[in-house]
Formats: sequence, C-alpha cells, structure tokens
Amino acid sequence: MKKSIGSVFLAFVFLGVLLSGCAPASTPVPPTLTFTPIPPTDTPVPTATPTKLPTVTPTPTIEPPSVTTEFLTDVKILSYDSFENMNNWDWDSQTGNINNGVFEMQGKSFWGSSFSLKQKLVDGDGVMLKFKLQKVSGESEFVFLTGDWQTDSFRQFGIYNSKRPKADLFQGKNGLGGNNLNGNLTLQPDTWYYIIMAIGKNGEFLAVMWDPNNEGHRAVYNETINEKWVGKNWTFMPKANEGETLYVDEFYRISFGEIK
Repeated sequence: MKKSIGSVFLAFVFLGVLLSGCAPASTPVPPTLTFTPIPPTDTPVPTATPTKLPTVTPTPTIEPPSVTTEFLTDVKILSYDSFENMNNWDWDSQTGNINNGVFEMQGKSFWGSSFSLKQKLVDGDGVMLKFKLQKVSGESEFVFLTGDWQTDSFRQFGIYNSKRPKADLFQGKNGLGGNNLNGNLTLQPDTWYYIIMAIGKNGEFLAVMWDPNNEGHRAVYNETINEKWVGKNWTFMPKANEGETLYVDEFYRISFGEIK
C-alpha cells in the first residue's frame, strides 16, 4: 500500500514537470519611462527693445515786428539765422568773422568787403535783419542784386547807410540812386537798427529802416521800376568800403503777399 502511494506521488511530480516545460514563455514588460518636470522660473522672457526715435524740437513761431505788417501783407517768417555760424552765407574770412553771435565785417577799399545769402530770392521774398555801424560814413550798404556788374544784365536795389539813408539803385552800367529816403531817421554810430527789404510784383521794391527803440523814426524806400526787373533771381548782399565796420545780427528770411 505504501508502494502505491509513493508511485502516485511520483506520477504527479512527473506530470508537473512536463506541464511546466510546455508552458509558453512570458512576454517582457517594457520599462516605465520617468519624466522629470521642469520647475517653473520667475526669470522674464527677453523681448526686443524698440529703437528710440530722435526727439524733434519744433521750430518756435516767430511773430514779425509790427513795422513789417504796416508795409507788407501776409508776412511769414521762413527762416532765422542767429549767426552762430556762417553756413547760410558766402563770405571771406579775411574781412569778417563771428564775435559773440554777431557777424563783424571790416570794410576794404573799392567796396571789397561783402557777404551774400546762399539762398536766392524771387518775387514775394524778403529779408529782415538787425545791424549797427562803427562810423556811419555812408561807406556800407544793403542790396538786392542780379546779373553781372558793369553789363546790361546788372540790377541793384538797396540803401546806402549814411546818417541820412540814401537810395542805392543801378540798372546796367547806370547808377540811378543817391537820393535821400523819405522819413526822419538819422543813423548814429554803435546803435542797433532794423531793416526790411522786399521784392514785390511787377518790378516793385521796398526797403524800410527803423530805430527799434522808437519805431516812428524810420527811412522808407519804395520804388516801382519796370518789366526788366521782373522774374529775376536775386542775391541779398551787405557790403562795406574801407574805413567802415558793419555788424549784423538776427537775420530773417520772409515771404509776403503784397507791398502796401
């Protein structure tokens, strides 16, 4: 009986070994992937810095003096020159220089000292400036001119700076000026004055000189010439002869409608 039980036990053991050898292989489990989270940060994300635009300073509005509006309509200030430099002018450094914001020009013989505005002027344009003289000898002038000197093309309109200001007028080779101007202005040495000069239509020109401390003291030159003076390009030019020194400051270029 004991032999029978042992035989049965052995049979079960043999069957278990047989079944385990026939069982299919187990499928391998893939490894689990572990993701490490990125911790949040307070560092700001850089952004593009906009280019800073240059600051544009608006040109201040300059009201023309009341004297100009007495003689001209619709006056506008086009530009202003404080004489910090001579960029707007053709000039000779041997006869003139800037001193504390004032252009000082020493006269040379045969009217050899001058400086001229680079910007050409046409009908409806004008200028205004502040000036003074060392001697008031009549050996300086302010003029508009065009053409070539001592030819038929030459034209010149302006004022001689005498104690009693005089007309300065040339057509071709002929001098037509020299007359005293209307008004009661008497120029004094080392005294500041103002002058406006304007190119009108149909050959009309205007020049007015006055004392800013007493605007009633003025000299006026208003001349209508002829069609040969119309439609020209004009140069504005202060001049000085030997023995005189001319000081110029506060230059304005203007436009206007009509000469009254």
